[in-house]
Amino acid sequence: MSLEAKDLRGNDPDELRRTVRKLEEDLFKHKLKKTTNQLENTMLIRNTRRDIARVNTVLAERLRGAPVAAAAKPAVAVEGADAPAAKPVKAAAAKATKPKATAKATTAKKTAKET
Repeated sequence: MSLEAKDLRGNDPDELRRTVRKLEEDLFKHKLKKTTNQLENTMLIRNTRRDIARVNTVLAERLRGAPVAAAAKPAVAVEGADAPAAKPVKAAAAKATKPKATAKATTAKKTAKET
């Protein structure tokens, strides 16, 4: 069972700290069992470490004052919006990817045509 960040974002910082403490205790127990060859599923260690990192990330976002969930920009432009017109990308991309001929390549082509 792994925690999801969207579920954690609704919690208070104190509750997040308690969750981190509980996960760290679980991680300690898993490592102890692994050392004594009693842990059957070693993925528990990796999943617990990732859960701790996930909770710490949400806690840091909360304490930093970052937006909880940034809304994605709409993919379609709204009519009447004052947005600048987009330039065509294809022409610029074609110019950038076109290889330039070198002097050696040009000379090789000329000699190949002559023979």
